[in-house]
Amino acid sequence: MTAPTFVRKPVLTGELVQLRPVLPADAPGLVALLREEALTWCPGRGAAVPPLADLAAAQQWYESCGDRDDRVDLAVVDRATESFIGEAVLADLDRYNASCRLRLGLLGPYGDGHRDEATRLLLGHALDDAELHRVETQVAACHVRAREAYEAAGFVHEGTRREAISIGDGRADVHVLAVLADDPADRPGPAPDPAGA
Repeated sequence: MTAPTFVRKPVLTGELVQLRPVLPADAPGLVALLREEALTWCPGRGAAVPPLADLAAAQQWYESCGDRDDRVDLAVVDRATESFIGEAVLADLDRYNASCRLRLGLLGPYGDGHRDEATRLLLGHALDDAELHRVETQVAACHVRAREAYEAAGFVHEGTRREAISIGDGRADVHVLAVLADDPADRPGPAPDPAGA
């Protein structure tokens, strides 16, 4: 088996969202996303996203993403409005063990199915197209909706890192979830391309 890489940056299309390679023009959305209060608690954000002090740094980061073969950074675009609503990332590729970490961040409300579909599309790419064996994510215990979306996509809770992150004046647990390529076959796969391609 050939060691997996993320050389190919896919375009993944669902009913509600399209995931496409990030562009420097998406940088204002990235800055807004990283400033959104709910995401300041995301465990693992530091490893997946470098410190971005301003718009110029975000533009430079997104410009460099296409050249990397150890990660995939995709913009989440709302198909109805064609606007950037977040990013979907596969990072920390371990070629030897065929594994990576998945991170998804969306601006605004999450109850409309966008998070579920983006998770399913990205996970399908990691397991089916990139042929990885394991995809992991970490979720702060206070992010109930995010954990539910990951579990609906087939992620299994593997453990809890107790009081692993600081939130305000307190601490919070972090849940570790993962999907294996050989998990039960009822794992949701990628949606068929509506264009039939």
